[in-house]
Amino acid sequence: MIMASCILGIMYHITEEFEEFLKVERKKRKIPIPAKHFGLFMILLNYNNKLEFKEISEKWRKSKSTLCDIISKYVEIGLIEKENCCLDKRNVFVKLTAEGLEYGKIFEEISMRYLEQITGG
Repeated sequence: MIMASCILGIMYHITEEFEEFLKVERKKRKIPIPAKHFGLFMILLNYNNKLEFKEISEKWRKSKSTLCDIISKYVEIGLIEKENCCLDKRNVFVKLTAEGLEYGKIFEEISMRYLEQITGG
């Protein structure tokens, strides 16, 4: 039991440190995307940049209504595109635009820099 609480404590500490690291990097690079939406870009980047709406909801653990609002925001500013499935119009696919993909790559770079920092390279 002691080991489990120790592991959870370390995970909590790493999460707090990463949030601080991300805040500094976002400010330094003038990234207009809030840290809490970082996960959306990482999911799309790591799953070949095109996922069904419901898959994103499951992977990111966000309700469909919350996700709809977030995605709509990024569609409006040109970072994300939505497209209907040709077979079933109810299925919506979401993907990053070229500009959104660049932010995804920046987030990936930031993540790798943080991992190198905490693991000593």
